[in-house]
Amino acid sequence: MKDKEREENKFIKRMKSDYTFRTFVFSALSFFVTVAFTAYNVFLAVVYKSPYNLGLSVYYALLLCIRLFVILSELRFNKAGYNNEQIESGRKKLFFMQSIMLFVIDLALVAPVSMMVLQQKDVNYSEIPAIMMAAYTVYKIVTATINFIKTRKSTHLSVKILRNINFVDALVSVLSLQYTLIMTFNGGISGNMFTVCALSSFAIWALIAVISVLTLIGAVHSRAELL
Repeated sequence: MKDKEREENKFIKRMKSDYTFRTFVFSALSFFVTVAFTAYNVFLAVVYKSPYNLGLSVYYALLLCIRLFVILSELRFNKAGYNNEQIESGRKKLFFMQSIMLFVIDLALVAPVSMMVLQQKDVNYSEIPAIMMAAYTVYKIVTATINFIKTRKSTHLSVKILRNINFVDALVSVLSLQYTLIMTFNGGISGNMFTVCALSSFAIWALIAVISVLTLIGAVHSRAELL
């Protein structure tokens, strides 16, 4: 029992003091949340024959793959007993592949975002679930932004890619929230609201694309250092 308590205290202390370790723990938790979202959207796509949910399930599946790839790669580095130089070299090689995957995720978002703007997604939320969704999205974007700024100068490439993934995921939540609030409280997108929604959706997607392109450029530079 004492050994178990000692291990729990050790885990808690490391969570408080080691930002890198904390990042991977929360990323592992996010992985299981993403599994649930993927399964839910696949279910909706099959049952209701919804192209929107099919597109969203593809997005979540890709998000699932890249998170799993990063976490498993880091575990492999630690178990293989590599020295710091070998680990850093391995991260640079994988960072390039991970950056390409992140860019592919951006392309996968084009279809569901377009369907939102064109109102090809049904929204049946009442006001309370919509407000709860807003609160969760605010928490998600604030947390992702803080971590994005905090790790801006980090040299740990796995932490950087996870930070970018989480920030992109938070921005996608903002897109979904915008559409949900407009459909719930405004009753639909028409007239000037259509223009505003289209422009804001494009702006958010463009920001996501910029993050991915900058990540890819950084990955190319890191890979060039190995040559």
